[in-house]
Amino acid sequence: MTTTRYRGLDIVARPYQLADTGRWTIDFDIRNDGRGRSFSLKETHATAAEAEAQCVLLGRRIIEGRVDGWSAEDLRTRINPLETVIRLITTESLTVLIVGVAAILGFSGLAILREVR
Repeated sequence: MTTTRYRGLDIVARPYQLADTGRWTIDFDIRNDGRGRSFSLKETHATAAEAEAQCVLLGRRIIEGRVDGWSAEDLRTRINPLETVIRLITTESLTVLIVGVAAILGFSGLAILREVR
């Protein structure tokens, strides 16, 4: 497994040898900031070196946007931790949970006030 840095992204070539033919696969990841996307082809090569070279070549073409249907553009953007928390808070399921807890606390408060009188 080799890693090549290209235009701010890592191309991690991870070809493996097929047991039945002995040929090497084209399998790689494009990664950035702990996120990544995997790519593979049915194409095989005679040696691990050839397969790794093809992984890097194809990875570069994907990063450049020259492969139809495959992209790594979303991996270029950095994750803002505050933005992630805000997205989590604004999701529908979390909103329902917060409203439910608030309602329970509100009704509990009313019941306590009623008992105190």
